[in-house]
Amino acid sequence: MLIINGTAELMKNNDHLNKGDRYEFNMFSLNMPLEDQLAQIEDYLVTRGWDNIEVSDNGIIEDPSAIEHEVLQTAYAKAKSEGFAVTINNQALI
Repeated sequence: MLIINGTAELMKNNDHLNKGDRYEFNMFSLNMPLEDQLAQIEDYLVTRGWDNIEVSDNGIIEDPSAIEHEVLQTAYAKAKSEGFAVTINNQALI
């Protein structure tokens, strides 16, 4: 499973997040390599109101038991069944 980390800027109003702020995201994808996923990542985020997307890191998760955070575990499971999942950190970057 591919994991992609980065940041994006929220471009539209949202009840829980601040428009114009940058937030970290994590994505899980069954499809690899990263280069083949960049268009899908951009489409997914842009259609949900995100832009100025920067991928900062990526890697392969070979052992899902190493994922300790419950939200990330849930996203991993979703990606395993649906092929793709995204989490957005609810704290804006300063």
